[in-house]
Amino acid sequence: MKWREKRTAVRHAAELPIRYRVLGDGRHPGGSLSLAVSSERTKDISEAGLLFLSSQSFKVGTLLELKIPLGDRVFFLEGRVTHTNWDIESGLFRTGIQLLNPDSVFKVKMAEQVHQIDEYRRELSTREGRSISPEEAAQRWIEEHSVRFAEFYK
Repeated sequence: MKWREKRTAVRHAAELPIRYRVLGDGRHPGGSLSLAVSSERTKDISEAGLLFLSSQSFKVGTLLELKIPLGDRVFFLEGRVTHTNWDIESGLFRTGIQLLNPDSVFKVKMAEQVHQIDEYRRELSTREGRSISPEEAAQRWIEEHSVRFAEFYK
């Protein structure tokens, strides 16, 4: 089946590493506690949730603990599966997650910013032929990109 957009919240493309642990099926909390062994990636985030590609299909209502590791930081979130659809292009399942805690949305946005700054640091190091520190990269990224990134927080 071809995936169709149904949500109205503005999404921001964000490819972040993500792992998950099933907490329950929405009716019986405390279900399976297995952590995903494959390395999944988010596709986008919004004010209300996120979308990631998964090798596993989930029942709507399944509760997940999500883990977004970025360098020495790890962001933990909880969410509920809102949809799972087979994606022909990737051969994986497009899994929509509604974040359950308003703080989770902020955590996802911060994780995306940390990821963007790290990518920017690598790009600068290559372009300038020297090692750029995380602090220098963060300062330069803020000076160059903070206005555009701030639009996502509105």
